[in-house]
Amino acid sequence: MTVLLFISTIVVFLTIDYFVRRKKAVAVQPIVHKAIPMRTPAGIFFTKSHTWLSLFPSGKVQLGIDDFLARMFSKPQIALLKNNADPVKKGEPILRVTEGKNEVIVRSPIDGTVDSVNTTLAVNPSVLNDALFSEGWAYTIKPARTNDLRAFFLGDDTRVWLRDEMGRLRDFFAHVTAPTPAFMQDGGLPASGIMDSLNPDQCKKFENEFLRIE
Repeated sequence: MTVLLFISTIVVFLTIDYFVRRKKAVAVQPIVHKAIPMRTPAGIFFTKSHTWLSLFPSGKVQLGIDDFLARMFSKPQIALLKNNADPVKKGEPILRVTEGKNEVIVRSPIDGTVDSVNTTLAVNPSVLNDALFSEGWAYTIKPARTNDLRAFFLGDDTRVWLRDEMGRLRDFFAHVTAPTPAFMQDGGLPASGIMDSLNPDQCKKFENEFLRIE
């Protein structure tokens, strides 16, 4: 009887020790924030002003803001500055993106005529996160010259350009803010809503450096 009691006591202590060690092992596991890759679907053109264009067989294009710009804001408000049938000139303001005290103006990368306006984007800007390239478009435009799209980025060229843009963005925030806002550790992508760390003058500087039309 004494032997059985002794063995039972040992088993109980070993069981307790096992669960204590297991709990500690779980507690010290590092939390890894997985960076969501920048969305750059095949067949989509990207421009230096951070807009994307999808070319239809008809020659018309859908146009919206790219993932680089969309993830700068956490809860943006979108104002569409053009209406159906309006003419559009390259470099002309077509979108206003605002959040809190900050705003940026997005300009058209092409000449053309507005064929349709996606009013859903202004009502429900969350589609920028959920369905950027299907429901997150702003305009369908009939370009004056479809050959202009050859000057834009496509495929691997897009990804190379975006890597360079991310480097420029880190340098930008390092110079205009103190301390530098946090970036995700595995990939260097900015945290959502990073524009909140800027004041309106700095936001305008961001617009001039990253959304310009050359």
